[in-house]
Amino acid sequence: MLKLVKYKFPKMIDEENQGVLHVFESDKIPFPIKRIFTVVNASAKSKRGEHAHKACNQLLICLSGEIELFCDDGKNKETFLLESDGDSIGVPSGVWAEQTYNTNNSVLLVICDKPFSESDYIRDYDEFIKWKKIS
Repeated sequence: MLKLVKYKFPKMIDEENQGVLHVFESDKIPFPIKRIFTVVNASAKSKRGEHAHKACNQLLICLSGEIELFCDDGKNKETFLLESDGDSIGVPSGVWAEQTYNTNNSVLLVICDKPFSESDYIRDYDEFIKWKKIS
């Protein structure tokens, strides 16, 4: 079984129907924040990710819709369902991750502990498996 950590962030629903407020305070994030990005306007059944990071740790948070998260550490594989109620999963470095956007216009927020570096990415699954065997 993969040792990924699920996080649940608080949300506040406005009684006057003015929306939902999700609260992501830095002291609740499991690492220092160096980069934040979003994936928006994804079509239903589209797939993103399909890579691993050598050093970067990430926290994936579904802000809207429904996103299926597949993770593989080279030995264990697991699929998680992220829904828009503040569900999030910590994906450590060395884990292959793929996201399937189950609903139109799902929104994914990703918080990282490293700035972008192309050399940190492993984008080929076979290369990932070879890297896991030597690391």
